[in-house]
Amino acid sequence: MHKPDFKIGLLPVPTFICTYPTEQQFNQENTHRTAAVVYLKITNIGAAPAQITSVRLGYHNHSFKYTFLWYWLNQISSIGDFGHTVGENLRVFPFLFQKSVLLPQTVHTYLQAGQETNGIVYFEQPHSWGSYRPRVKNKKTNVLIRVTDAYGNNYSKSFKIDVVDIDYARKFNCNFGNTLALVDEHPIETWIQ
Repeated sequence: MHKPDFKIGLLPVPTFICTYPTEQQFNQENTHRTAAVVYLKITNIGAAPAQITSVRLGYHNHSFKYTFLWYWLNQISSIGDFGHTVGENLRVFPFLFQKSVLLPQTVHTYLQAGQETNGIVYFEQPHSWGSYRPRVKNKKTNVLIRVTDAYGNNYSKSFKIDVVDIDYARKFNCNFGNTLALVDEHPIETWIQ
């Protein structure tokens, strides 16, 4: 039977996760958010084409001792592009799902058999408190990337990725970690009159 089969890989930069404090409290506890960016390479090694419809990122909760439990983050649109300077040059990374402001690329998520695509996927967690943050060991954490195709098939692979601070993360995107905060602060306005 001909069916798609996605192979998931990670490109190293920018691929990281970050937990950072917010200025809010819940039940007299300080809250925090976790955000992550992964630079994915997805190859259809199957015998039929398929559309990539979503990507989720799971991490192990800081205090749970059972490693089969994952806390899941859904992809979210990033407010800005991801990039960094190399000397005097700016290197901009393509998105997997959303259109870049700085790159004239089109999004390629429909993969024929034997085709591959790559791009940035961004994740941001709502306000959390307590142990709802990734378990960290040697400045790394285990994450599970789950890709879903248009047929509802899931493809998963686990990786160790770097845990960084918010200042480092914002070297790649000055709005890293701000998407949900900005949406919470500013209601959506009608732009068509």
